[in-house]
Amino acid sequence: MKKLVALLLAIVMVAGLFAACNTEKPVETKPQETQGNQPADTKPAETEPPVVELEEKTIQIWLAGTAKQKDSDKVWEAFNEMLQQYVPNTTVEFTIFPMAEYGDNFNRMLASGEAVDLAWVGYKTNLTTDQTDGNLMPLDDLLNEYGQGIIEAIGTEVMDMNRFRDGELYYMISWQGLLSNKYGFWVPTELAELAGPGWVEATQAAIDKWWHNEPSGENFAAVFDQFAIYLEACKNAGKLYSGLAPNYTWTAWNAQKALVKSISGVNNIGIARSPENKWVAIDGVASEEKRVMAQKYAEFYEKGYFRSDIASVDQSTLKFVENGEYNANTVVFYTHTLYNENMEITKEKAAGVDLTFFYREKYAELGKGESTAMAVPYCADDPERAIMVLNALYTVPELYQLLIYGIEGEHYVDNGDGTITTPYGAEGTDDSDYGVKRWIIGTCLNSLVTQNDVPGYYEGLLEAQQTAKANPFATFKFDKTEVKDICTALTAIDKKYSNLVDLAGAGADCEKELDNWIAERKAAGVDKVLEEYQRQIDAFIEANNITSW
Repeated sequence: MKKLVALLLAIVMVAGLFAACNTEKPVETKPQETQGNQPADTKPAETEPPVVELEEKTIQIWLAGTAKQKDSDKVWEAFNEMLQQYVPNTTVEFTIFPMAEYGDNFNRMLASGEAVDLAWVGYKTNLTTDQTDGNLMPLDDLLNEYGQGIIEAIGTEVMDMNRFRDGELYYMISWQGLLSNKYGFWVPTELAELAGPGWVEATQAAIDKWWHNEPSGENFAAVFDQFAIYLEACKNAGKLYSGLAPNYTWTAWNAQKALVKSISGVNNIGIARSPENKWVAIDGVASEEKRVMAQKYAEFYEKGYFRSDIASVDQSTLKFVENGEYNANTVVFYTHTLYNENMEITKEKAAGVDLTFFYREKYAELGKGESTAMAVPYCADDPERAIMVLNALYTVPELYQLLIYGIEGEHYVDNGDGTITTPYGAEGTDDSDYGVKRWIIGTCLNSLVTQNDVPGYYEGLLEAQQTAKANPFATFKFDKTEVKDICTALTAIDKKYSNLVDLAGAGADCEKELDNWIAERKAAGVDKVLEEYQRQIDAFIEANNITSW
């Protein structure tokens, strides 16, 4: 890990590949004080004339996060002009989709064989399926030939963590910090005070007792009971607004605690460590905590803590308080990862009000970073040129910043103190003139500091990686071959019931639908998948000599 930190802090500006392809010296970057989160000791490398002239090529890159914006074409034209200094004779045609639409479009592209050379993959695509089915190209040879800057930026240790079970690397992470599984909850302090003196301390104590002790069902229920005090107080004060949105609270109250603390499994199956220090395959849907969650969701629905139309409303339209403003679609409870104090400051800036934070875990794990990455689809016309362009985005901050923030003076203002001001805050939105999400491609160490950001934010994440615990099961990949048909059936069943239970779509009938969910999984053969999962875990433990965690 120390090696990774050293490598990231010493990110090179132009990889050796581009020294072999460049016809001009790179444009001088701005002074360090305007480079935001870029490490201070980096500078453009001198280049040599090309050995072989690159032929004219146009490549296709797909990104996610926003819809195409008013000035997208203008910025992409400027991007292609700058790109000539690093990857000559190359034009990029970008296609960008809102995140909610990306997965369907990505699958359509794979099915049709449309020639896309580089595409975002992550939490809106199915990486396991795409790697198993050969939908993505192996990257090692391409990176060794054309992506040395990427390798230096990310490090071979992290690349190895992300290899598939066949030993191949099929995607390159978009670095935004490699910490995982340290989740927190937060509420507006002014609303927390409505719950009365001592509520904050009692709630954190309940969370600690639940998360760090077994058995956990009763302790889990106590966490819900603490937040019920808060929600009832908001309701009585006429400040409940939209209450809770299950899609945001699910990561906080994840009923499969053991799965979250170990590895992501398959079809809600994962591993838990038994009191005898053995690792046991468990069915998260049939877990004690899932039962508690279903019961409490039904109770919360009846008490009005969920909207009455929770089954039909687009939960993505329900937002936490923003810029100090509450409205009918404001939720009063939110959750996501919380790794350090800088993240708390960032959340408060976005909310515009003081926040009260609760932590679920005591430490972060070292994550793989696979939730956001770039891959070369099997149908790519020019994977070589695609990796050249990706290499430039990792290693040339100015090129990355143009793609993410747009044109200085038009889409953002350089404040001259290491920060910039944008019309939209930290990240562009669908209706912004321009602004791409910085964690979609490349490395966030090249990002700028907006008015909503904390200086040194990403460097802080990089430093925290040094003490993060490595998960011994991070590279485990379940092989579905022997139970493929059962897993396919379980996927359909899980999709049917997850909205009803995990997203409270069944309202007062959440527990009833959980019973139906469990019964259908049983009939489909979930026990055979559990047995196969256990067999593979046992073999993995033996092969890797895992004795503790």
